[in-house]
This record gives sequence, C-alpha cells and structure tokens, in this order.
Amino acid sequence: MLATAGEVPSGPGWALELKWDGMRALAYVEGAKPDAVTLVSRNQRAVTGSYPELAAALAETVGTRQVALDGEVVALSVPTPGAPARPSFDRLQLRMGVVKPSAALRAEVPVTFVAFDVLALDGETVADRPWEERRRLLEGLGLDAHPRLTTSPWLEGVDPAAALELAEAHGMEGVLAKRRDAPYRSGRTQTWVKTPIWRTVEAVIGGWAPGRGRNHGSLGAVLLGLPETDGRLRYIGHVGTGFTHAGRDRLRDQLVADAVDDSPFTTAVPEERSARWCRPRLVGEARFRSWTDDGHLRHPSWRGLRPDRDVDELRAPARS
Repeated sequence: MLATAGEVPSGPGWALELKWDGMRALAYVEGAKPDAVTLVSRNQRAVTGSYPELAAALAETVGTRQVALDGEVVALSVPTPGAPARPSFDRLQLRMGVVKPSAALRAEVPVTFVAFDVLALDGETVADRPWEERRRLLEGLGLDAHPRLTTSPWLEGVDPAAALELAEAHGMEGVLAKRRDAPYRSGRTQTWVKTPIWRTVEAVIGGWAPGRGRNHGSLGAVLLGLPETDGRLRYIGHVGTGFTHAGRDRLRDQLVADAVDDSPFTTAVPEERSARWCRPRLVGEARFRSWTDDGHLRHPSWRGLRPDRDVDELRAPARS
C-alpha cells in the first residue's frame, strides 16, 4: 500500500504517524526459527539474508503465531554530542545488497524493523479490516519487547502542525496520515497521505557544471558551500533542478563573469573534472529533504539567488 503526497489532513477520521527514512519491507513469520521468517522488499525481492538479526528477532518475538507485517528496515546514525541518533539512509545503504553480512558489519550498522501494519494474523487475512482495528492487533504483538523491533508511534491527539514539528525535531522524513476506517489495499491510495519535510539552506555558489542534453550550452548545476572562518567553502552539494531555462542562462552568465582558476572549496568535489570555478560572492537558497551523514544535501532543488544576504553572514563562527 503506497501513499499519495499531499498536505497533512486533519480531522477525527485521520491517524498520524511519523515517516521513517528506511527500506520498505514485508515480514512473513511462519514459525519460531529464523528460517521460518521471510523478509521481502518493495520490489518483491527476498532480503532475509541481508538482515538475519531481524529474522531472528521476529521468530523469537512472534514466532508462535503466523504473522504478516508491513514496515521499514531502519538504521540509525551514530549519535554525537548535541546530535542524537536519527534514521540514516546513508548508513542503511552499507547493509542494503549485502546478502550475507559479517558479524562485524552487523555490529557496525545494526538495523531495526519498524512495523506499522499487520496484514495477516494466525492464518487469517486482516487486510480488509479498518486501519484502527489492524493497529490494535499490531500493538498486541508486543514487538517493542525486542531491541531490534518496534512499532511505529501513533501520534494520537497531535494536530498536523505539531506532528510536522515533532518529525522535524527527531530528524524524520515527515508525517504519514492514514484513514482510520480504511482497509489495506495494494497500490497507490488516497487513504494514506504522505507529507515529507522540506528544509531550506542559504549557501554560497563556488562553482558550476555545464548542462547536458536539453541544457547543453547552459548551466547544469551549481556547486554550493558554506563559508569557513578562512573564507573558503565547505562543499555541501550540487543543485541541478528548480531552474527555469531563462534562469539557467542568466545565472551562467553571472558565474562566467566571476570565473576564477582555483577551487574555493576546502576539499575535492565529485564534479571536479567538469566544474567551472567562480568567485564565492553569490548567495543562493535551496530546499532539500535532509542532510546526509557526510554533510551534503539530499534531494535539493534551487529556489533562487538571495541578493539580500551577504557571504559574511553565513560564515561559521571561529572555534575556540
């Protein structure tokens, strides 16, 4: 069952959950041994071997019952002072596609199965029942008793604005709203509505990449950075979407006029071979979904130049 994108709906007919940044998976539990558990990805590929600790956890916790669950495989970031752990798709990618992960990899990148729906229980299909009833069945399975399993929180009594604030504060992808009276149906549906969180950042243009295809001869992407105390830029990513055709040409001309020979970035950038460098004086704004673990923008798009902002305003404070 797939959600339709939209604003968070309100009203008593909707239940709100947090949206996890992980890998969607169905879990089929047929017995109390790990080999009686099957994990299937969204594209119907068996991924049980990639996550043996989840198969063991499900067998141990609900293996006395026959269960089909819908959920997400999630890995958390490494917490640091002032930055608690949050769902990290970057870390999860270290496990995705690894058919037989070593004990060292499993220890380095532990994963959790976050269940948010139950489709069958004790040999009976429950997908036709309302979400509210399925939710009660899910909560009755006691998944939270195992450290590798959890039930996605239901934000009962929380309004849409507060739900989005909560998702933002915990580094989640956004909010997922579900009709309380709706059955579970495969495919895209309007009874599930997803609202991703979009963040914005003001950054300095330190270079650009020429366009390809229909953008040949124009600007393909801008290379963005945040200024350090020494005036050079810490690279945070490239943005190639969100421009109008006229806007691409106009910005290209500005950057060509500001051309310099050397990179203003403190480190190499992925686009180095094709990059054209420019004097770091223009501030632009981009919107993006989240930060990667290495401090780059995920899914960014261009919003426009910010002539009202000065590079010095963005400079990082000196470290003591």
